[in-house]
Amino acid sequence: MPNWLRWTAGAIFLVVVAAFLVGPLFPWSPVKPGYTHFILHRADIYYPTGSTLEEPYRQLDSFIAEAETFHRLKMPDRIAVIAPRTWTDFHLQAPWQQGPAGALTLQTGTVIFITPKLAEKHLDTAEFLRHELSHAILDQNMTLWRGHKFNGQPWLFEGLAVDFGRQKSYLTEDEFVQRARTEPLAPAFNGGSADMRFNYVAWEHFLEHMIHTRGRDKFQDYLLRVMQDPDQARALFPEIFGISFDDAVREFQTRVRSEPVAAR
Repeated sequence: MPNWLRWTAGAIFLVVVAAFLVGPLFPWSPVKPGYTHFILHRADIYYPTGSTLEEPYRQLDSFIAEAETFHRLKMPDRIAVIAPRTWTDFHLQAPWQQGPAGALTLQTGTVIFITPKLAEKHLDTAEFLRHELSHAILDQNMTLWRGHKFNGQPWLFEGLAVDFGRQKSYLTEDEFVQRARTEPLAPAFNGGSADMRFNYVAWEHFLEHMIHTRGRDKFQDYLLRVMQDPDQARALFPEIFGISFDDAVREFQTRVRSEPVAAR
């Protein structure tokens, strides 16, 4: 074998090894230096060696069962949850991720990262675990391509996650109601609002409004249809609910302004 070929093969081997040990293949590495493995019935937790595992991680099996009930779907595959030791670890393990995300679920629906942001900002780990489990269970029930396309409907994809997460990390109920009574909600649904803290809560409440007014069975029918063809989310809306998407947002806006407590 020529020397250049031997050097090339060696370099490729080292890159692959590094990708498993510290890089983007880390979730599938049989060896995870610096991390302790905590095994649950339906999940594997990897957290920094020498640190104490927070209680919400120990509840993951229970959260998965709740996710199945909430979404009316099964979680067929095990979940690996990784709590990177540092931001450097996280950016090596998920180099495509821009910005200091709080948590991240891979499109496979089998790997969740919980980043150092939660500790830095004193955020609720349980909220973010539940949020990401919503993404995971949907992704596990779609092909990779459909899951990618489904992400293009953030009002549905993220709205469900915030709802299941029972999240208080964005806006309080009072903050949302006060703003929704004076600001139009349409920009949150048509891409005109960059305020994701407001958008997330608006999407959550909108889904709860549709379930409350049209019924959980009808909403489930809609969800399953969109999972099969995410690009048709808007087109399917009047077929399932008997109202256009834009009119439903306007109906929701009216309800929030007239019955703010019932909007949740």
